[in-house]
Amino acid sequence: MGIAAVGVVMARAMETDRADRMFSDPYARSFVDAAEAVIGTDEWQPLAAWVDLFYSRGVVRTRFVDDFLRDAVAGDCAQVVLLGAGLDARAFRLPLADADVFEVDTSPVFAFKDTVLADAGARSTARSRTAVRADLREDFAARLADSTFDPDRPTAWVAEGVLPYLTVEQARHVITHVGALSAPGSKLVFEHSDKPGPDPRAAALTTPGADRISAMIRGGLGPEGRDWVAGRGWSVEAVERGELGPRYGRPDDRLAGGQFIIATRD
Repeated sequence: MGIAAVGVVMARAMETDRADRMFSDPYARSFVDAAEAVIGTDEWQPLAAWVDLFYSRGVVRTRFVDDFLRDAVAGDCAQVVLLGAGLDARAFRLPLADADVFEVDTSPVFAFKDTVLADAGARSTARSRTAVRADLREDFAARLADSTFDPDRPTAWVAEGVLPYLTVEQARHVITHVGALSAPGSKLVFEHSDKPGPDPRAAALTTPGADRISAMIRGGLGPEGRDWVAGRGWSVEAVERGELGPRYGRPDDRLAGGQFIIATRD
């Protein structure tokens, strides 16, 4: 499994344990325990430092995407695609009975993920759940098209935290294929940064161990990403990340700067 995916689920487990939690992920702790058993101390300690730096952003993002999916599925999007799904358990914890969920990630990720979910007795809450074993940098669109995915049905696409680990060329390759597979009314959510604000990556580069993980960041769509998407057949709505802490009852000055983008296919 990817080390960054473990970091995300560590934050979700921590949030789930809180009395004032913004969401509940009942499978996060199972993933953390299973991952700790196979990840060495040399990697686990810097991972914990990285999670501490990114915790606020990670849990607010999780809550925002949860709400996005609920709204999209309650609307016209009866298909959901989780790009670079990692250890995301939304197909097991959100009310998605009216949706077909497609998770895109590599075979090793699913080998670990599905074993942990089976051991935890997890059952999908979606109408159907399909694992699409593919690398986003390569042939994911063809693999998705070869499944039961229907490009004529409006789809909710989730690119949660995955685009920054790709180069600009790779990230635009992903979004170009998403557009080609999106019927009118489809929706896409991703993060975007074009405004100044405290950046935990800067701290990560000076935090022993955490810098190893932040060094994997490649930039994704880049500062022009929102406008690039808007110029390719999507109507774009931006939500300031700093507004979400107070909205969720968790004000935090570390959330300043950056946006969440919800794009709707024209």
